[in-house]
Amino acid sequence: MSRARVLETPHPPGDILSVGDTVRFDGHTYTVTVLQGPRASLEPREEGVDAVTGLLPALVAAGDFAVLDRLGRPQPRPQLLYRNGEFDALPAHVRAQALEWERHVKQVLHQQMPNVPTSAVPLPEYDPALRTLQERYEAKARQLRALGRDVSAATVERKCRSWRAHGVMGLVDGRSTRGSSPYGRTDPRVVELLWEVMDAEAEAEESAGTAQRLWERLESAVARRYRRELDDPLERARLRVPRSTFYKLLQRLGITVDDVTGTLVRRTVDLGRPKPPYTPTVARVPGELVQIDTTGLDILAIGDDGRPTPVEATIEIDIATRSIIGEMIVPKQPGDGPRGARVGGRATRALDAVFTIAQALAPVPGKPGWSPLTLMDGSDLPYEELLAADPRMEGAAARPVIRPQTVVIDHGRVFTGSVFSSACAELGIEVRHARTRTPTDKAIVERAMRTIKTKFSQYVAGHTARRLELRGRHVDKQPLWTINQLQDMLSEWIALQWQQTPQGGLRSPYTPGLVLSPNQMYAAAVSLTGYRALPQTPGDNRKLLPAQWVTVTRKGFQINNRTYSLGDELVPFRRPSGIPGRRGKWEAHYNPYEPGVAWLYDHRAEEGQDPWVEVPFVFRRLIDDPWTERVWEQATAAHIAAGGSVRDERAIARAINELRERARRGHAPARTVVPPPFQGRKLETATQRPDPLENLPAIDPATITPYRSLDVPAADLFVDPRPPQVPRPPADDVLAALDWDIGDLDGLPPYDPEGPGPDGGTEGR
Repeated sequence: MSRARVLETPHPPGDILSVGDTVRFDGHTYTVTVLQGPRASLEPREEGVDAVTGLLPALVAAGDFAVLDRLGRPQPRPQLLYRNGEFDALPAHVRAQALEWERHVKQVLHQQMPNVPTSAVPLPEYDPALRTLQERYEAKARQLRALGRDVSAATVERKCRSWRAHGVMGLVDGRSTRGSSPYGRTDPRVVELLWEVMDAEAEAEESAGTAQRLWERLESAVARRYRRELDDPLERARLRVPRSTFYKLLQRLGITVDDVTGTLVRRTVDLGRPKPPYTPTVARVPGELVQIDTTGLDILAIGDDGRPTPVEATIEIDIATRSIIGEMIVPKQPGDGPRGARVGGRATRALDAVFTIAQALAPVPGKPGWSPLTLMDGSDLPYEELLAADPRMEGAAARPVIRPQTVVIDHGRVFTGSVFSSACAELGIEVRHARTRTPTDKAIVERAMRTIKTKFSQYVAGHTARRLELRGRHVDKQPLWTINQLQDMLSEWIALQWQQTPQGGLRSPYTPGLVLSPNQMYAAAVSLTGYRALPQTPGDNRKLLPAQWVTVTRKGFQINNRTYSLGDELVPFRRPSGIPGRRGKWEAHYNPYEPGVAWLYDHRAEEGQDPWVEVPFVFRRLIDDPWTERVWEQATAAHIAAGGSVRDERAIARAINELRERARRGHAPARTVVPPPFQGRKLETATQRPDPLENLPAIDPATITPYRSLDVPAADLFVDPRPPQVPRPPADDVLAALDWDIGDLDGLPPYDPEGPGPDGGTEGR
């Protein structure tokens, strides 16, 4: 019988103020007793001091305000855990030791190490419901001493405190640590290879076999993959698993010999099914636990090249309120190119997941044409209180702003890379991996994705259904939406339907018959936890972008075959950076969705000095339309196929214009405007320029000297001194009106233009 476990998550210092916290304000110590929107009530802990009630932003803005721990020490405010590249620049063995210590710290705090099979029984000495934190420190110290390490409970406590304050960088101490494997003495590489062999059998839909066949196939797979390692006697002893040990390994993984003889598909399903009694994933406050996942959306859209392309979506859902706090739709295209080269393929990348995380930190603005019901001011959210605490809420969509504390991810390549983990570390977000073959660890976000497919995707033009046999004919021939339009439609649907529809998983513990919507649940929760606006600066957002380590020369520096230069302003960067492990290179960040500029980061900038230098792409003026990194890759492939050189950046920039022109003609022949390319979610990275007229005083009309007026009446401004003249009739009419005979003109002298007029003068010439 398994029982519910209360997971003790690290409380981010200074991020959320909770009822019962001890704070310092105006030289005295108080206890937070009430949090109602932006208003807080503080009860003094000293005699002779009055209680305080006021707006939370005003209290937090005080110079001596601080949240105190149990010993009365101020907790640090949120800070960057480590800069991009700093941890990666450490030696490999130092990084390995720090990551190993992190596993032990998480077991002390959360009872279970990450990536442990679902069949592994949690150790009772680390159960927060049974053991105090000090007892868990001592248990971990005893465990490590049993492994031959000289570790005390104080050392474990120091490691846990350092990890909470500084992340994995706080665990870098130079000492070698080697934790115990969850699979006994079996090498983890063998366990991972075992799962791969079983997956291959399931995909091939082979007939059932015995454990003997599975062991033989595992031995063959080890021999193929680790052929060089097997030459070393020590490595061979680790990778070669005896048959008796293999049977014990199957038992540790929850696989009996009888299971192996059954069908592989059924065995896989049984391994993923949780054992009763079922305990749902529970979070107490907004942001405490967030799940993120990516899957196909079963919709065709217009790609950047004007052709139909499938799309996939990444969503981020808060467990406590069931609110979707981030979503992003991206194209999913296979690569193409000459001679079968797969160039320019596209799917969800780590940067897209980072943009989804960053989207949760700011309100989503309402768009023109959206229903008035999608706006926050007409929803169940406490709009007036939130607007008083955060002016960004004005005109926002009806969905809350929730800062994640812990995000649960799967083992997909999108989330396991350094880009996503580094961005979460920058934001102070703990990343927790779902256990292998344990679908219940991310059940809520996967169920939300299925709801989006049934209640949104099937009503959109271009719906392809979930299987090929259910797809309609000529779906790619009908009018389709662009990806940017689909993104706006999904955002509107989330604010209008998902956030305002009651869900069975949201019930009040006091009135179970009352079903709440995500917005109603957030309104009830935020009244207890409070809300603090923590907007990201452009510099903070730039740290979330991919980093490149570059060498700056007289011509600038290169990122993905593009030269960025700013002339003499880059002279200070031509010297070595002095960063250990980077061979004098400088850290540069760029946005693949807007690669027209890059930013150099000066690690030696003094406090108060802007460390960022914006550097433009030298040929960006040749590109007329918006473009992305993928458009650059496609233009490069087309230029090379035509016999061009990859170094000819000017020609590639011009090829982008030709590619965008082809997109204009693409799927819709009548299109006359080039649609904007897919550029993901907008991330504010541009520095706001100061307005030179911002601080001018208001103009008093009484102090303005009027301009000198004319002393001539308006009626006399355009008077012509000449008398009005009647328009002369045409000469033919005059001659026709004369009653002359042509013979009467024979005696007249010839006309002399210089001679006198009819009356002897020159008037009338």
